[in-house]
Amino acid sequence: MNQQCGANHFKMYKKGKMWLCSSIATLLLLSTLDATASANTEQVDDQPANDQMETQADTPHSVVNVPAVNLQDHIPESSGIDQASDLPTSATSDANQDSNTTDQTSDNATQINNSTDKISPATDQNQEVPAATPDQGPVIPLDAYSQSSQSDSGNHVVVNHDVDLQHLQPVDQAALNKIDYNNAAPAGSRWTYHDFRGVADSLVDRDQRYAVPVFDAGKIENLPAAYSRDAQTGQYEHLDIWDSWPVQNPQTSEVVNWHGYQLVMAMMGVPNQNDNHVYFLYNRYNDSDLSHWQNAGPIFGYNASPLSQEWSGSAIVNPDDSIQMFYTQVDTSDNNSNHQKLATATVNLSEHDGNVVINNVENNRVLFEGDGHYYQSYPQWRATNQGADNIALRDSHVVDDADGSRYLIFEGATGSQNYQGEHQVYNWKNYGGSDHQNYRDFFIILHNQDIKSRASWANAAIGILRLSDQGKTPTVAQLYTPLITANMVSDEIERPDVVKIGGKFYLFADTRLNRGSNDYAWQKANRVIGDNVAMIGYVSDHLTDGYQPLNSTGVVLTSSVPINWRTATYSYYALPVAGHDDCVLITAYMTNRNYVAGPGMNSTWAPSFLVRLNPDNTTTVLSHSTKQGNWIWNADSQDDSLLVSNDIDFPTISEDGAMGYEF
Repeated sequence: MNQQCGANHFKMYKKGKMWLCSSIATLLLLSTLDATASANTEQVDDQPANDQMETQADTPHSVVNVPAVNLQDHIPESSGIDQASDLPTSATSDANQDSNTTDQTSDNATQINNSTDKISPATDQNQEVPAATPDQGPVIPLDAYSQSSQSDSGNHVVVNHDVDLQHLQPVDQAALNKIDYNNAAPAGSRWTYHDFRGVADSLVDRDQRYAVPVFDAGKIENLPAAYSRDAQTGQYEHLDIWDSWPVQNPQTSEVVNWHGYQLVMAMMGVPNQNDNHVYFLYNRYNDSDLSHWQNAGPIFGYNASPLSQEWSGSAIVNPDDSIQMFYTQVDTSDNNSNHQKLATATVNLSEHDGNVVINNVENNRVLFEGDGHYYQSYPQWRATNQGADNIALRDSHVVDDADGSRYLIFEGATGSQNYQGEHQVYNWKNYGGSDHQNYRDFFIILHNQDIKSRASWANAAIGILRLSDQGKTPTVAQLYTPLITANMVSDEIERPDVVKIGGKFYLFADTRLNRGSNDYAWQKANRVIGDNVAMIGYVSDHLTDGYQPLNSTGVVLTSSVPINWRTATYSYYALPVAGHDDCVLITAYMTNRNYVAGPGMNSTWAPSFLVRLNPDNTTTVLSHSTKQGNWIWNADSQDDSLLVSNDIDFPTISEDGAMGYEF
């Protein structure tokens, strides 16, 4: 009989205080940056799915030209997968000098008239849009809206509303007529602009149902096993450790007991170096002592190169006791961009006198590089990237369905089936709120060039593919429309994993809100909390489709402390709890990389903690945690003394973003 997970719904932490002495002025952004959209664009050919793969019937959507942009996208230093080379920096193009674009809303600004409660035209064609409020953007007074009607020309127009159409600037009138209310492009379940705002609001409000527990910084230790030989230099170093995953049963998601050991793979590397490789760690099964973990070394050996890296994935046990590893190959040789490929390899192990040894690795091969139709390919991205477009094809999570079919769930980006582009701003299905809110958001996006640019590039997706078999050399048998898409909303949703509990499939993934298009939302999170990371979640009765957001917006976890605190966490990964069908154990790493919390404070494994899955598809963070680095919940691993009050009295952050914490 299943037990109830946790005795209480709400967190009641042991009281305590935590203070920080360092400043994070450079990590908090307080302003929206301006970028000028160009009318000159580059055509991307629609790339159909691989003819050798079985594909679903769908309505292909033509690739829409994506404008070149001049975007200075300042991303706070953060942890997890190191993508510094492909994050938005400064996109430059001669096309940006073209002033004839029909999109120049700065020269055709809309003036906000609060007294009439309508949108009316600017009196000066060069007048700027009124300054944005710090948290929500320009105040655009819109009231009731009716359903849209269709004109003879086939364009949709808005009727019976409080927008003064006769006095709108032509660019805004044209924009209203471009709205597509019935876009038919396949999109799976959408993470909408409304959902994104809801997650950000929960983070800023420190909603205790979702806030990550606050841990006692004085009790946090570096992982002893992270002092090891570096894959690139062969020298002993104190390595950072971040994205980690256990060897799991693909049917139950439970941590495998491999001859009395629990096995974990992890991304590790020397701080402040371009050093990202996967290592193999092990400990006795059910041993909860952080100091007992051992490091068998980098899976692919030494003399590794920063030009060829390995990023996160998942792993299972083959019938012959070898480990089948699914991971991300990353080629950085193309001007330091991150060409990501889903890959697999067989790791052969042996055990001698209490030591697990990597004998050799075989069957190392690429499985999928994107097909261009369902999922953006590297050439497709390369053809239009101007520095502001995030490339993603990584973090493959293996799971078996009830019929024995084997699937990979992964982070990707939408292909031509539902591609990125300015047209996504006019796709009404991306908004997700009431008509009143949607129109308000629509005009805010149109009149903020940074948000509009981000929205045009955003095409994050959680993808799914079926493998040919359960052997050591599988191939891709079938591609599917993504399970989750975030067109116009976010360009990164990473580290997906699926947990099967109570006959349902729970899909979780991580995100940084500053990869999203709503500048006002994530910048407020930076000001109020000092970080903007979250975990989102969905639930379905079927593995391959039908996912609905948990907690209405998808929010499951939100950051609680600034990004450079010792106890800042990320890369959340959910695991089942044996004997319980109403909760999951959340693992993470702690302290963002490169000594951001101070000298000697490496990224390490965080204490794990419980999240209850409620019957009404809501979730609640519980006041129960484990010792550091635990992947299995049991009586020995539980240690609630690591929790402190998360009712922190945050000092007011000055306008320059500095925070004057002290130990």
